[in-house]
Amino acid sequence: MNKKVLAHALAIVLMIIWGLSYLSIKVIVGEIEPTLSAFYRFLIAFIFLAIVYKTKYSHEKVLKEDRFRLAMGGLFGITLYFFFENYSVYFTSASNVAILISTIPVFTLMVQGIIYKEKMTIPKVLGVILSLFGIIIVVASKDRVSLFSKGSLGDIMVLGAVISWVIYNVFSTKFKGNYSSATISTYQAFWGCLFLSPSLFFSKITIPSPTVILNIIFLSLICSCIGSILYIYCLKNLGATIITTYINLQPIVSLVSASILLKEAVTKWQVIGCIVIILGVFLVSFGDKIIAKKIKSL
Repeated sequence: MNKKVLAHALAIVLMIIWGLSYLSIKVIVGEIEPTLSAFYRFLIAFIFLAIVYKTKYSHEKVLKEDRFRLAMGGLFGITLYFFFENYSVYFTSASNVAILISTIPVFTLMVQGIIYKEKMTIPKVLGVILSLFGIIIVVASKDRVSLFSKGSLGDIMVLGAVISWVIYNVFSTKFKGNYSSATISTYQAFWGCLFLSPSLFFSKITIPSPTVILNIIFLSLICSCIGSILYIYCLKNLGATIITTYINLQPIVSLVSASILLKEAVTKWQVIGCIVIILGVFLVSFGDKIIAKKIKSL
């Protein structure tokens, strides 16, 4: 199978996994302080990734030039992103979080164009705008939306998560050395966990319930370990603009899972919004190729 085709398929699988993670985070932060819960999550993830790295990839030596980038990837993509995301889920509504997180592709497209001179083609720009519009339809149809409400600390936290993830993509792109996704994920998990470790001294330590423990394990092994490896692979093969556009699929997963698990009704506007999002992702991913083929056939 072509690497890019595989990467597109894995990106969809990844967004299904990450779309389910919001439910787990909501359960966990109800019992454990948000920063401490992130530390637990990535401590388990790092232990698992370190075993995989030592077993299969220990021959991959990280170049000095890349060590700083890996540390910054851990800081922005794990420590700061999940600090902001966990607190945003704790403080504000799911509607605000989903809408603001969906701005990641917009900021990524701008940053990639400025830093890496990535060509901002019409299909990519239209695709990002379309998927953003679709996610607004989906979220607005579910809950009452109040963006940037006065004194909303949660809204500010989401913006912090967005900025952190965009910076993470910059540090996780174009390493000097050639590393496997597992190696990059292991080093980033180490640094992320290290930067989160002070939460042990500033948070109340309690014994979580079995339900919370299971959710932490799900977030650690599936969302963080497997998810991180998949994301790095997709980032390498698709580029930051395309893979971040797939993030807009997460609210679709959240809607479907809420309907199944919580028996929530799905409205026609939610269905319309989902279709618009999928069209936007398709346009960003395949729009340029379709236009190129059309031009060639003329």
